[in-house]
Amino acid sequence: MNLHRYPELMDRLAAEFVIGTLRGGARRRFQRYADHDPVIRGALQDWERRLAPMAELGPAATPPTRVWQAIEEQLGFAARRQLESRAAEAARPTPAAQSERRPWFESLSFWRGWAIGVTALAAIAFVLAVRSILPLSPTQPTPPTVAQQPESEISHVAVLDNKDAQAVMLISWDPVHAKVKLHRLTDAAPPAGRSMQLWGLPANGHPVSLGVMPDHGDATMPAGEQQPQQYPVLAVSIEPSGGSPNPNGPTGPVVFTGKLLPVS
Repeated sequence: MNLHRYPELMDRLAAEFVIGTLRGGARRRFQRYADHDPVIRGALQDWERRLAPMAELGPAATPPTRVWQAIEEQLGFAARRQLESRAAEAARPTPAAQSERRPWFESLSFWRGWAIGVTALAAIAFVLAVRSILPLSPTQPTPPTVAQQPESEISHVAVLDNKDAQAVMLISWDPVHAKVKLHRLTDAAPPAGRSMQLWGLPANGHPVSLGVMPDHGDATMPAGEQQPQQYPVLAVSIEPSGGSPNPNGPTGPVVFTGKLLPVS
C-alpha cells in the first residue's frame, strides 16, 4: 500500500505505533515501511516527540525478572555464573583435607568468636537490667493511616500543538474519576486580562467547553458528564477573562489544537 496517498492513515498508524497499540503483523509491516521511507520515519519521529513528555507523568516501573534473565542469557552472563559456580565447587576443600585441620580448641577464630559472644551477652544483660529499674514510657498511639487516593485511570491523551506544530500542552482524560488533567510543556500563557479555554470538538455539533485554564502551571479540571469518546479533537482559544461569553463556541482565536487518542 502506498501510504503517501493516505496521509491521515499514515499519521494514525504512526501514532498507534508509538503509543504501542499497533501490534502483530501490522506493526512489523509498518516498521518495514519506515525502514525504507523517510516520510514515514518522519511521522514516527514527530509522534515520538509529541508523546515523549508523557514519560514524565508515569510512575517508575520495575521490569519483570524474566526480562533481566533473558538479557543475561543473551549477554552470556548466565553461562559465566555457571562456570564461576563450578570453579568455586572445585576449589572447595574435600572432607579428607578438612579432617587434617587442627582441633577446634586450637583455632584462633574459635577464641575470637567466643570473646565476641561473651561481650554481646554482657551487653544484653546490662540493657535488661537497666530496663527493669526504669519506669515504662507510655505507648504512643499509632496515628491513623490516611486512605490512599484513587489512582488515575487515563483512557485518552492529546498533545496540543501551536500553529508552528510545536507541542505546548499534554491533556490526559480520566473518565473513571471525571477529570481532565493539563500538563504544560512550555510557558505558554494568555495575554494580560485574557483567559485560555479548553474545548472539545465533536464530530457533529458545536464545540463544548471543558473549562477555563489557569494562566500558569498544571491543572486538573472536572469533566462532569462529558466522555472523551465524544471529542476526537481538543482545542484551546483565547477568551475574555473568565471564559467565552458564548456557550456554543469560542469567541477568540484558537491557538492550540490536537487529536484526542485512546491510550489502548
